[in-house]
This record gives sequence, structure tokens and C-alpha cells, in this order.
Amino acid sequence: MRSPGDVAAWCAVALAVALALGLTAHRIAFSPAGIVILPDPQAPWIQADAPVTALLQQWGREEAPVTRFFTSFSLERPAARAELSVRAFGPAQVTLNGEPVSFAASPPGTSDWKRFRRTEVGLRAGSNTLHVDVANRRGPALLALRLAGDGFARTTGPDWLALADDGTTRRTRPASDRRRHPDSYASERPLAALVEMGSAVALLGGLAATAFLVARRRAVGAPSWLPAAAGGGVVLAWVVLLAVKLRHLGLDVGFDAGNHLDYVEGLRRDGRLPRATEHWSAYHPPLFYLASAGLDALAGALGAVRSHSLALKGVPFLAGLGNVALAGALARRLVPEDRVARALAIVFAGFLPVNLYVAAYFSNEGLHAFLAGLALVLAVGLLRADRVSLRGAALVSLALGAALLTKFTAVLVAGPVLLALGAKILVVERGRPGAAGGRLAALLLPLLGVAGWFYVRNVLEYGRPLVGNWDLPDPRRSWWSPPGFHTPGYYLHFGEALLRPYFAGFVSFWDALYSTFWGDGFVGGRAGVRWRHPLWNYTFMAAGYLLALPATLLLGAGFVGILGAAWRDRDARRRAAFGLLGLVCAAMGFAVFWATLALPYHGQARASYLLALVPVWALCFARATSGLERRLAARGWTAARALLVAWLGALFGVLYLGFAG
Repeated sequence: MRSPGDVAAWCAVALAVALALGLTAHRIAFSPAGIVILPDPQAPWIQADAPVTALLQQWGREEAPVTRFFTSFSLERPAARAELSVRAFGPAQVTLNGEPVSFAASPPGTSDWKRFRRTEVGLRAGSNTLHVDVANRRGPALLALRLAGDGFARTTGPDWLALADDGTTRRTRPASDRRRHPDSYASERPLAALVEMGSAVALLGGLAATAFLVARRRAVGAPSWLPAAAGGGVVLAWVVLLAVKLRHLGLDVGFDAGNHLDYVEGLRRDGRLPRATEHWSAYHPPLFYLASAGLDALAGALGAVRSHSLALKGVPFLAGLGNVALAGALARRLVPEDRVARALAIVFAGFLPVNLYVAAYFSNEGLHAFLAGLALVLAVGLLRADRVSLRGAALVSLALGAALLTKFTAVLVAGPVLLALGAKILVVERGRPGAAGGRLAALLLPLLGVAGWFYVRNVLEYGRPLVGNWDLPDPRRSWWSPPGFHTPGYYLHFGEALLRPYFAGFVSFWDALYSTFWGDGFVGGRAGVRWRHPLWNYTFMAAGYLLALPATLLLGAGFVGILGAAWRDRDARRRAAFGLLGLVCAAMGFAVFWATLALPYHGQARASYLLALVPVWALCFARATSGLERRLAARGWTAARALLVAWLGALFGVLYLGFAG
């Protein structure tokens, strides 16, 4: 029987889902801030037929580039009244037969480029010319137009031409955000890579299956040391990777790595925190950069390292290993009796490609993920405990504060964690008001003390707590990245990552997440495959995309299992813990999707933005895989169990060799 609190919680979840769906529909169909174009055969959207690129646009340029769309047509007789309907992504000026066309003024304060502006025009017999100048600072110039009169209609289409800002005349094409990056055709293909590496895959799988069959004969169940052995194996594998590959990787390799280095160099040079407008990454909170600069200075003072580069790799590398430890800790809290699941969670986090490559690149992403994940794991422990202790609340608050001082997206973890622990203190425990107030203070004050000053500083300087480099109050720092808009098809397709994984994110939202989860799909933030660094084994990595497809299904099944446990687990405290995990996953996943509506750039949908969920992903995979193995064992299907273990050995071996091979 469900308690009133459980029913209220699930009603709140249903309301939140309905609200999210409503906000999404409004954002896509009506809001100018949701840069999504919907298909309209009556007036198709068109764009200039320019090459597909990942290069940054507009940065350092104040004036908006102007694209002129133009066409001509002939009429047998004049038309005194024809309706002209125009909408454009960017301010547009229409000229018909050399004369400017005026429209009714829009209401003050509106700039809805998704709505048609309409007016009546006159057309002459014979040749008519129509051109539309579209100026856009936030993306490519897009145009949708319909001219209709008595017995004729003229719409935007492939017969239009475009005069680009650089003076070149180009054909137009239907506006599309799903055009492949040209380098994807010349990169490794998963099926061919799997065939090429077939011997190695078979060897890895065979060794794993043999080890399973030998261990099965010698032991009744999983030994108590299995999770510790898995942890030791992962640490050894990471140390080998550091020695063989990572120490040779340049600090300028990785997503915005050079800009992150500029931040550290600025701290050393100026001895102060930068303003958000000073350089590309200056809007970030400073903890990662302070920690990196401090570790480098300490190592230099102690003479512990000869290489400045190696010292600066310390924070991302240790944060990545920390994510592995958090995966083991979360599994120990929620499946303590299942040693196989606990070991699988550690191995999964240790060989997960997104965790490996983020740990290799100089970025604040890994530290942010570790600190946010630490807060989440600590919060799960408090939800499982009899009561929220003062010390436990303070530790969660400190972890959240440190995460928010590393990257402001930690708010997506902080909100659900504070909500869950606050509800337990106020609603479930119902202690004395003084005691409850003290624990609430312990939950909030350390967070505010650690990170609050940074966000107050933003409010004082920019009028808002959250500042990003995409909305800085400086026209010279305006920018956008292709495609600059999205269509529904971008969110409704998947499969490119299984055919051409590198830059598969150019084709769909789901391919972007898949290709950056199971491999370095955006090749370290480089603009093309030809510029990627040579240290990864991209053939092994490509083969891993196909081997990981069953693992993705197991991840999905594990997440459904977490949601089920949040509803039906017999222990109310476990229900609360699983509910928190599901809530954080939903919040972070929806935030990435929501961001792509307003910032429709190919690099915006990346699994690395969800890295704080590594412990949750590991738990999902481990519970689902261990549950499958138990069901096979219950049926006496030893061969199927050996096949499962063989696949696991091949999967994790290939994923690791994609980096270390």
C-alpha cells in the first residue's frame, strides 16, 4: 500500500512530465527562443547551399552578415492584388521589382520570426523580380515565402538563388540540420572495423568465457573480493593508459582546451579572477582552474614532475578515477548483496569511453561531474539512513557548493538533491522545529558559503546569476555554430552512429549522444576527422559502437528498473533513493534536450554534459546485466551465461583498446 507521501510524489512527477511536454510544445511551435523550424509545404524554408562545417561563426564580428535570396518569374497578365507571406530567421527586407515592400508594424517588443508577415502587392505582366535580404547574427539566413494571386502561386524552393555575404552566388536548398559532415565519409566504419579486428574481439571474448567457466567450477557464488579486484584492475588499466598515451597528449587537445588553458594562464599572470567577457571560457566558475594552477605550482615546488603538462592533467585524470569510485560506492549502497553487480558497475564506469576521454582532456567537465556525483551518492546514503544527520547534510552541501563553483550546470543535481533531503527532513522525519531548522541550515549554508559569492558577483556585474559565452553583453563576442537551427527530424532519427560514428551528431540528437557516449564521436572538439589527434585507436573505437548496442539496451532496461524500484520497492527509503536517481537523470537529460532548442549547434548534444550520471549509468547497467545473468543461471543455461560473459569481455576490452590500443 502506497503512503500519502508516495502518492503525492508520483502526482508531482506526472505534473512535471505534463509541464515538460507543454513547455516543449510551446518552445518548438511558438516561442522565438526555440530555434526549431517546422515543415510547411505551402512555404518551404530554404537556405544558401553552403558546405557543411563545424567551424565557429560570427565571433569577433559586430555586424550581421546579409544573405540575399532572389528569384524572377513571368506573368501573362498583371495582378493588382496578390498576397505576400514572408517569415525569415533574421530581420528581412523584401524588394519587389526594385521597390521595397512594407508590412504592418509588429506589436512593440515582439520578434517572432516563426510567424508570417503578410501584405498585399501588385504584380506586372511579364517579368517580375523578387529578392529578400536576411541578416542574421544567431545562425544561417533562412527564408520561407509564399506569393499567391488569382490563378498562380510562387513559393521558396530550389529555383531560388542566394547571394552570400562574401559576394558568391549559390544555389538554395531546403533548410536541413541533418547534412553529414564531409569527413564522416572518409572515417572508420563500425562493421568494417569489427571485421578487421575480429581476431582480437574473438580472443577477448574467448578469454573472458574461459575465465568464467573455470571460476564456475571452483566456486559456488561470486567471491567477496570480486568488487575490490574489479576496482584494482580498473586502476591498473588507467595507470597504464596514463603512462602509454595520456602523458603524450597535448594540453591543447580537447573541447575548448586552449581556452581552459587561457583561464589558468590568466590566473597566474593577473592574480585575479577574469570577467566573463575577457575570453571564451572566462564565464566559468573558478574552482577547476584554481585547483589546476595550485596542483601545477605544488608539483613544481616539490620537483615531483618534470612536465608542466603532466601536472595539469592531474585534476581531470583523478576526477575520472573518482567517478569510478563513486560508481562502486553507489552500487554498494543500493545493491550491497549483489557482488557481481557491484563489480560490473566499477568495470562499466572504468571503461566507459565518455569517462575515459573527458579524463584525458584539459577541461572542467570531469571535476564538475565528480563533485556533483559525489553529492548525489552522499544524498542517496542519507535517504537510506534512519535520519539526515547534521554532518551528512553539511557534507552534501559542501559537495554541491564545490560542484556549483566548478560549473553552473551542477544546479541540475543540486535542485533534486535539496528537494529530496529537504522533504525527508520536513515531511518524513518530522522532528522538533529547532532540530529540523538546524539540519536545513546545514544543507544550505555551506553551499551558499562556497559558491554563492560567485553568482552574486554575476548579478552585480550582469544582472543575472548565470552567464554563458553565448549571451554575453558584448557584440564582438556574439557567435553561433552550425547548423544554427533544428528540425523535428533531428530529434526523431537514429542510426548514423552505427554506420559513420565520427561526427554522427551532425545527423541526429540521438546519434550525437550515442557517438559521444560509446566513443570520442566529436574527436576531441576538432573541426574535422583530418585534424584529430593520433593517440586513440579509432578502428577499435569504431568497432566498439556496434558491440555497445546490446549494452545500450541493457542501460535502458536498467533505467526502467530504477523507475520501477522507485515505485514498488518494499523499503520506503530505497524507494526514495531510486526516485532521486530517476529525478536527476530526467532533469539532466531534459536540460540537454532543452538547450539544443535554444542553442542548436552540433556540439551541444554531447554525452559528456551528462557525465555526473556515470554512477547512475553504471548502476543501471550492472543491475540489468546481473539480473539477466541470474535468470540464465536459474534456467541452467550455462552456454548462454558464457556467451554473455564473452560479450562483456569483448565489449570492455574493445572500448579500452579504443584508447590504449
